[in-house]
Amino acid sequence: MLTFAETRQRTLNTPDEIAAYLAETFSGMQEASPFRTGDEVTITSRSGLAPEIGIGDVGIMLCDLPGQLHSWVLVFTAGGQQMAVQIQTANLAKREATADSAQ
Repeated sequence: MLTFAETRQRTLNTPDEIAAYLAETFSGMQEASPFRTGDEVTITSRSGLAPEIGIGDVGIMLCDLPGQLHSWVLVFTAGGQQMAVQIQTANLAKREATADSAQ
């Protein structure tokens, strides 16, 4: 078994090259993610989350990128406002459909 690190240098000369590189990187990150934009999620642990945020312990996944500690989730506040918040990815799970949500 052999483990080694490689370093690569690349020059991006134009805004189009930068945008294409970032789009490619983002696409790869999304493919590796267990969540997709628009997935319904359940907040499985409220650790670090204020009680007035994430009412019902549910939300909609906005962005999850592997290797990051947090995901962006759209939730409701106690005041009835929608809010995009960062929640620890380990504290989220895909939401299972219930009989109530099927109606």
